[in-house]
Amino acid sequence: MPYRTLKSIFHQRDRAGVEAEERSRRESPAAIHWDLIGGSQMFALMTPEVAALIERIMSFEPKIQAEWDGLPERARIHYLNRMVIDEIQATNEIEQVRSTRKEISAAIEAVRAEQPAANKRFMEMVRLYLGIGSDKAESPQTLDEIREIYDAVTAGEIRDEDAPDGLRFRLGPVSIESGTKTVHTGVVPESAIDDALTVMLSQGRDDSIPRLIRAVAAHFIFEYAHPFYDGNGRTGRYLLALDLRQVLAPYASLALSATVADNKDRYYRAFADAENPLNRGDLTPYLIVMLEIIAEAQHRLLLDLSERRGTIDAIAARLRVLVNDKEFPLNIGLDRASVPPVDPGDIAKMLFPLGQAHHFDVNRAVKLKTLADAMERSTQFARPRLQRLDDAGLIETVTRKPLRFRLTPRGASLLELDG
Repeated sequence: MPYRTLKSIFHQRDRAGVEAEERSRRESPAAIHWDLIGGSQMFALMTPEVAALIERIMSFEPKIQAEWDGLPERARIHYLNRMVIDEIQATNEIEQVRSTRKEISAAIEAVRAEQPAANKRFMEMVRLYLGIGSDKAESPQTLDEIREIYDAVTAGEIRDEDAPDGLRFRLGPVSIESGTKTVHTGVVPESAIDDALTVMLSQGRDDSIPRLIRAVAAHFIFEYAHPFYDGNGRTGRYLLALDLRQVLAPYASLALSATVADNKDRYYRAFADAENPLNRGDLTPYLIVMLEIIAEAQHRLLLDLSERRGTIDAIAARLRVLVNDKEFPLNIGLDRASVPPVDPGDIAKMLFPLGQAHHFDVNRAVKLKTLADAMERSTQFARPRLQRLDDAGLIETVTRKPLRFRLTPRGASLLELDG
């Protein structure tokens, strides 16, 4: 039976009936309690539905790990880059922040190359999301660390008039509007923001509460407090990914914003219901919706990883057919007499990462050094052999500094990849 909100019970019964139900829920051994928020002590029940959702989310983990472990190392790098792009793009779209995949991809390249941040949008945001894959990535422990994360997530994207004007957070009021209707008002004054975020931090360290529930509760408290004039959504979703990183694989915690975007109406409706005074601080329905969204994100990730692994396996199989063909290298457009000679194994080792990049990388490009490393050879050895592939019309140069290559349409067709 679906979990009923106290609001619906109030409309069905009377005040005495809903107060009896609220008391029963709050006093239940399955209840989890948080400090005062908006005049009511928040609570949630560990219902069978909540327990089943947590179990479902965790059941995806070994399956996702198995698919991940089956990807070649280069494919993992491509995939993480793509996930960071998707995550940042999705969270920007939710907040109506203009960004392009190429901009975010350029920021990723700059961060990975440890280039200076000049003239690159989203570099700090990219640095944070790439850092989720690091063992050093930890949830904030202090109010100052929350402010530092906000500054990094929103770097260069906040108008001067919307910058925080308090000690750490905002001094004035802020509200979220939908058309002509105010759907949420952030807490005031700044001391109340401090209090709410202190609750968020302290409950995050409470080992008596399951980690997934702590992560969802922290997300609600942050968005409820709305500590900044602008950028709360982007910061809150990054903090949620960071909290989920403590219990899920890093690439799993990076799969959330796109799913939230696709469930945006449910997401906002669940938040509005949670803070509705008639629901008296009962966070259970919100918890259920958020866990459902996380489970959906996990399921999507598993399907996507499985599909991508299948594509990579297909590229490898196609290369085996090509290099083992008795007509090789004529069958790929190379003259046997041309120099330098190209070993079939070297051909496969060059085309394999290029095929992966064609399918997974935004720019479809691979650096010379990466291709040389794949061959376990020097760049001096790899360069003339890549030139032979270029002369045959299988690859083309994308950039010269650094030197990067990608498959041509003919090369993609040879590997039976889409154009």
